[in-house]
Amino acid sequence: MKRFNFSLEKVLELRVFEQDQAQNELGKANAEVARIQRELDEIAVALVNLAKQYDSTDDFSFHVQSQNYKFFLEQKKEKLLEEIVQAQMIADEKREIVRDAMQKVKVLEKMKEKKVLQWKKENQKMEDNATDEAVTARFDAQ
Repeated sequence: MKRFNFSLEKVLELRVFEQDQAQNELGKANAEVARIQRELDEIAVALVNLAKQYDSTDDFSFHVQSQNYKFFLEQKKEKLLEEIVQAQMIADEKREIVRDAMQKVKVLEKMKEKKVLQWKKENQKMEDNATDEAVTARFDAQ
């Protein structure tokens, strides 16, 4: 019985490698989105804490400093919102690249499956023919 050989095996391996690379890049993009989201969450917590402290004191200098800090946090929040939009767009692009890479791999894997089934059928047919010939030769010899 001859060994199965898929002529596009190297291409399949390359496509799988490309898919892995694309998934790694998507992971990095998603990590960046998560990092920015964590910073936004930290700013939200800082703003809530600042509001609590602002209400609990009557010190005028603290109120001025609080307003300056709040302004700083709001600016940082706006900058991070712009960054997260950009990061999400990049993540969406990476997701599409992963989807395309997965589709290319799937096509080649289906081709390989069909070739394997065809190879199995051919081998089974060859084995059946060999068996038939052996049985026929045996009966002819008698």
